[in-house]
Amino acid sequence: MSLKISMGALRIAFACSFALLSSAASAEQLFNVERTLRPGSDGVELIADPKFEAGFSATPACNSPEAAACAENTRYDLKSPAYPDMEDVKPVWELRQWGSRSSLTADPQKFGDGYGWANLEKRLVLHPNGLVEMAVNGDSEFQGKYGDTTKSAPSLIAGQTISAPGTYSRDTGSIKDMEKLVFNMQFKLPYDDENVKQGYDANRHAILFPVNITIQNLNIKSKGYGQYVWLQVGFYDDRQAKPVTKVDQAMVDTGTKMLIYFVPADRMTKGDVHSGEWIRFNGDILPSAKRSVEMGFERGILTSGDIADYKIGGFNLGYELTGLNITTMEFKNLSLRMFKK
Repeated sequence: MSLKISMGALRIAFACSFALLSSAASAEQLFNVERTLRPGSDGVELIADPKFEAGFSATPACNSPEAAACAENTRYDLKSPAYPDMEDVKPVWELRQWGSRSSLTADPQKFGDGYGWANLEKRLVLHPNGLVEMAVNGDSEFQGKYGDTTKSAPSLIAGQTISAPGTYSRDTGSIKDMEKLVFNMQFKLPYDDENVKQGYDANRHAILFPVNITIQNLNIKSKGYGQYVWLQVGFYDDRQAKPVTKVDQAMVDTGTKMLIYFVPADRMTKGDVHSGEWIRFNGDILPSAKRSVEMGFERGILTSGDIADYKIGGFNLGYELTGLNITTMEFKNLSLRMFKK
């Protein structure tokens, strides 16, 4: 995998995730996230509302978290009529539309058996049983010409806080006290037209679909309180069947200056996401979480190397685009389960 695109395209999504971790707002009704923390023989689920029933709290399209258009008071809710009992519930999931030419409107439309929101540049659909569709028209986003990859890449990122401060913060305990941290998701690529035109550069132009998890120092007594590393699982890169296969592959994010540690994709699946079939990603990412902290400390990025200081801060996923791709992606059965020692 070329890291050139990561430096430009992924920076925006990572900045998005950090914003999600630090945001908080009041609400008349809250989603019952505590019900996901009930322990069982199959571990404790850390992702709240995995079927997106309460919808999204969205911010308009903008070029950076600092832009006025991304201010907290510009948020608006995207609610599916399929879940009328969730109409007055504050969404667990936040939605960011970095770098896009347009914002999704709040009015839902019917798409087959689901409801969603769409414009010329992108589409987001919630189907029954937690199946989510994300689609993007890169030709429309970039007006038919490859854009400046040093600027915010068009992205659609859904994320939520877990242990980090926020309205829906819940304490998972430190990663030191975990025996396993099992991630699961199924991914499908119904359609991807690379739409290659003059000026195409494989090192710069692509569409990616990563999952990002922050491993964050949330020990208020620690000198490194608030610092974190990015743990990334790469599901799709239109240039490769498996975006990352090497162990200990990492880089420093140019935006947040924090370490990004890539979980090897071949440890999560044996499938080929380019096949158009449902591919299951499943595996214990706790060893990678611990190694990411160790590496961040070794490189002087983290002040504390004690894994007892670190918890699962937050989670996000979605696409990041620097090419002219016209792409539809789907995912379902989203889960992140911890098993205590």
